[in-house]
Parts: sequence; structure tokens; C-alpha cells
Amino acid sequence: MEENFDYQAVPYGFTHCFNNQCPKGEKCLHRLVAMHSTNQYPTLSVVNPNCIPEDTNACSFYKSIKKIRVAWGVKHLLDNVPHKDAEALKNQMLGYFGRAMYYRFYRKEKYLSPEQQEYIRRIFRQKGITEEPVFDSYTEEYKW
Repeated sequence: MEENFDYQAVPYGFTHCFNNQCPKGEKCLHRLVAMHSTNQYPTLSVVNPNCIPEDTNACSFYKSIKKIRVAWGVKHLLDNVPHKDAEALKNQMLGYFGRAMYYRFYRKEKYLSPEQQEYIRRIFRQKGITEEPVFDSYTEEYKW
């Protein structure tokens, strides 16, 4: 199990699984979260023990402990793009993500998932920009 797990990063309402008999528990994100739960929250969202299948290898609640590479910040994303293209790209991103989400990315309040990074890469290519989009920073995060 993960040694440096940050329980504060767990999204509100994420389901905990306290089934310590599960053969997949070592590799399940729901079990990892349960093992690191604290007394900070008196109530939690949990998997109902009555709904755990007898064949735990076929558990529908299983979620792999998998990290993804996420990007933070778009402040300098368009610095090396010609002005007319930069303006069009920004407008496309505003239209696709919405103003509120775009500015959450800009202020690094929300990360860009690999799929969102790929969308930006595609619109760069559509404008004929072959340079890879460069975000402010990158981290590895759990795929909740």
C-alpha cells in the first residue's frame, strides 16, 4: 500500500471499502482510502457489505490504484504562439472548457487530465502548431 498517501486529496464522498478479506484489496483505491481514513470525518461513504459479491474477483466496486500525469496551469501555454493564433486558441479553450473552468486551470486550482491535455494538443495541431503544448507544471495524481 502507498506510504505517502495524502488523505486530504480524497474527493468528498469518495467511497471507502473496509472489506479486509478482499483478494484485490491491495490494489484497490477504495480500500486504500479506507485504510488511510482518519477521525476527521465522523461519517463516510462506504461500500455496503451486503453488496459485496461472493466472488470478490468480480467486484464491481474495484478501482485500480492508478496514477495519471496531470498538468497544472495554462498561464504560459500560449507564450510562444503567434498572437493571432494565441487569441483563437484561447477562445477555443474558453468555449470548450467554459470561462470558469479555464480560469481554474489558469490559477492552478484544477489540474488538466490527460484527455484535456490531448484536446489542447489537437487544437494546436489544427492551427498548424507542431510544438508540444507546455503547461506550468506536471504531477502524478490518483485517477479518482
